[in-house]
Parts: sequence; structure tokens; C-alpha cells
Amino acid sequence: MIHLTPFPDLDDVLAQLTAGLVRVLGSDLVALYLQGSFALGDADQGSDVDFLAVTQERLTPVQAEAVQAMHRTIFELPSPWAQHLEGSYFPAQLLRRADPLGTPIPYLDNGSRTLEDSDHDNSLVVRWITREHGISVYGPPAQELIEVVRPEALKAEVLTTLHRWGAALLTDPDGLNNGWQQPYVALSMTRMLHILDSGAVHSKKAALDWAREHMDPRWTPLLARAWAKHAGMFMRCQELADPVDLQLTRQFIRFALDAEPLESAD
Repeated sequence: MIHLTPFPDLDDVLAQLTAGLVRVLGSDLVALYLQGSFALGDADQGSDVDFLAVTQERLTPVQAEAVQAMHRTIFELPSPWAQHLEGSYFPAQLLRRADPLGTPIPYLDNGSRTLEDSDHDNSLVVRWITREHGISVYGPPAQELIEVVRPEALKAEVLTTLHRWGAALLTDPDGLNNGWQQPYVALSMTRMLHILDSGAVHSKKAALDWAREHMDPRWTPLLARAWAKHAGMFMRCQELADPVDLQLTRQFIRFALDAEPLESAD
């Protein structure tokens, strides 16, 4: 459990998460992985702690309540990482391959103490990251539990998500006007474009480096400012976005949608 991440206090939180899950789930706990930024590299203090727990079957109501009580306890630990855990509880059979139905599963959102049913992590992107780069905290290597995700399937999913999310952001005039959301959207859209180019998932920082080499240079200052804000993003949730970057991000969303027309998913 030591040296899983560059942050000793986060390692302590993960140790307590693992011990708690072993205590309340016993042999029903199959595995626990770190995915997301900590698996892909370039994580910093603005990163979510994305985890994926694998169970023999879907959590029963009794198990879900016990897991939720454990998360409430961990949330109170004297480390900011304890408030930024985010992850899902996957039944092993559901995790193994793509789930076209997007079945909701127990999910803990960043900043929450409460499990809710959500399809947030039930995606090929999460399966790809976990299988190819996931950090095993408990249990077998992820390759034993997750089938290979084909690049074509990964790109098709990301393209659909890009268009749905982009359209929703442009429809809501105030949705981007947040000091956390605006830079997050700019970096996330860049990473989506990088996936569509490479057929693999990379960190936001790697996507930024790719953008400098392959995208119109007019976007470089916007993305550089977004990355500069990343480490302190959690502190900007109650702030309004910079008005210049807000307008530029709206333009960048339109650029991303024009760059990858939905028809190309076929």
C-alpha cells in the first residue's frame, strides 16, 4: 500500500479505503484499482482520485449501506484527498466487456459521502484506462478481469460523448461560467480530440502536449491557462470563469464539434 501515488497522505487514505472494503465486503471484494489521472500519469492536486472497485455481484442493500457508512468515515479523515475520492462498484461480470445498456451501478461522486446509482464510469474509456494502466491496489491485474477494448470502439464512444456533451454545454449559456468547469471543459475536450486521433486514452497533460503539435496554435494560450489552473481547480468551484476564457472555450467547443463530425463514427 506504500508509494502508490506521489502523495503520502493519499496513500494513507487509500490504505484505509482498502481496509474498510475488505472489512465490510470480505470475499465479495474482487479487486480495487486506481484509474483516471493517477493511472495515466500527470496527476496533481487538482486531480480526482478515481477508483474502481470490483465485486463478485452487485452490492446488496445491506452491503451498499455498509460501504456508504465507510465512505462517510473516510470523508472525515484529515486529508483533502479524503474528500476527492470518486469511483464505482462494478459487478465482475458487468465490468468484463462493453455494456451497451449503460447499466447504472453504485457510484461515489467527488466531494460526496453518498453512493448513488449512475452510469458515470460504465464506459469503454474507464475500462480501457483500468485495463491498460490501472494501478492495482487490491486483487489481480486488471487484464484478468477486463477484455481488450478495440480502438475503433473507444473512438466511437468518445465521439458520441463529445457531441452530446458539447451540444449540452452550448445550449446552456451559464453552464460554463464557473472557475472549475471552464478549464476542465477545455482540457477534457482536448483529451477527447487526442483519443480520436490516437485510439488510446492519455492524460490531460499529454493531450495538451499533443495539441501544441497538432492543433491550430490559436488555442494554445487558452489551453495553457487551463492547465495552469488545474492544480487549484477545486478551490475555484464557487468562482465565475474568466470572461475572456469563457468566450474562447465556447468557441473551442464549436471547433471540436466541427473537427470531428458525428458521421465519422460510422
